[in-house]
Amino acid sequence: MPYPHIHHRPIARTLIVRIVLLASLCMLVMGGLRAVFAYHAVQQNFNTTVRTVAENSLHLLSTGLWDIEVNAVQSQVDWLATLPEVGWVRVQVVTGQVFTAGTHAEDDGTDAIVLEIMAPNGTSKLGQLHIGPHHDAYLEQVVREVATVVFDYVIFTLLICLLVGWVLHRELQQPLQKIAHFVGQLQPNQLALPLTLERKKTGHLDEIDLVVMGFQRLQADLRHHIETLDIAVQERTRQLNDAMLEIQHLSITDPLTGCYNRRQLDEHLPAEIERSFRYHRPLSVVFADIDHFKRINDQWGHAAGDAVLRAIVQRFEQALRAQVDWVARYGGEEFLVVLPERGHEEARQVAERLRQLVGKNPVVVGANHITVTASFGVAEYANGDTPATLLGRADHVLYQAKAQGRNRVLVAAPPAMNPA
Repeated sequence: MPYPHIHHRPIARTLIVRIVLLASLCMLVMGGLRAVFAYHAVQQNFNTTVRTVAENSLHLLSTGLWDIEVNAVQSQVDWLATLPEVGWVRVQVVTGQVFTAGTHAEDDGTDAIVLEIMAPNGTSKLGQLHIGPHHDAYLEQVVREVATVVFDYVIFTLLICLLVGWVLHRELQQPLQKIAHFVGQLQPNQLALPLTLERKKTGHLDEIDLVVMGFQRLQADLRHHIETLDIAVQERTRQLNDAMLEIQHLSITDPLTGCYNRRQLDEHLPAEIERSFRYHRPLSVVFADIDHFKRINDQWGHAAGDAVLRAIVQRFEQALRAQVDWVARYGGEEFLVVLPERGHEEARQVAERLRQLVGKNPVVVGANHITVTASFGVAEYANGDTPATLLGRADHVLYQAKAQGRNRVLVAAPPAMNPA
């Protein structure tokens, strides 16, 4: 949905305000430095100008004092006082007479220029010429210098700010506002609508171009994702089904040997018995036990024992009908082979074939060749059998086979043949 109206401050305005603040700070610093420099410049100009004029006036003052021309001396003093840089003038004669001029009162004389007035023949001293600065003129000139600098700096800053503001408005604010407006108006069904900006072509890319390119790349990825979403969903569904099948397979198989586990045996065998009973078809089971398996573990190690179990199951599967007969690990080294559609005689033949396969070739584990044999007990389903009674009869003859020397097959008699 579009963005609600939000009060915001444009980036260009923020930058302009910060530029003005920084320019004002720089103006204060520059104005202060300029005032110091102007003051020293005015003082230097005063010293240079007044000293030059005063030295030129010494001859007239010397002649006037030597000839005792009081009016000439006073007139020269008055003329010196008319200079804009001069605040006051005083001539101190050695006889004690004083000539003064100037509109400003004399200060302590620390800033004054003092020159000796010598006689025309240069043999004696007639007096001293004291010239003091015009401090108000100093201040006026310093203010004038600083005002000129500040005015020029303000004009320059305003021009720079206007130029920067115009550039920012055109190159930054307008593109960003268009991008913000485009994003704010974007609807879920318009995610693939391309973002376009009309900008002057330059020989390089800037951040705005990178943002537009990134957004366009994102939109292209969204379009591709939308176009391939059905395929992706189908692929994810297939992967999920494969994972579920894998989990189901793991839940019903023995992780070591790959045959069915005890849980699958307990669930699947009753169904086989029910099918045999309903359709009057034969069903046999074969209990198999590896002979002296503990001795194998003790002599060759548990890893070798695990390899033997896997090899036995592989040999069993070679002699059984695919998709019909099946093997389950009953526990430890005991296995149960279920043979649908086979009576006890066929089951005995299958068990004998299994026994021969087990003992025909040793199991190779690394450099070791382990000879293995197995004992088998066969029982055929009879009416009234439960999974427990059927397995019990097969297990009983298995132990008889082991008791009779192992590596043999015994078949359990049907329940009707058992003595009462």
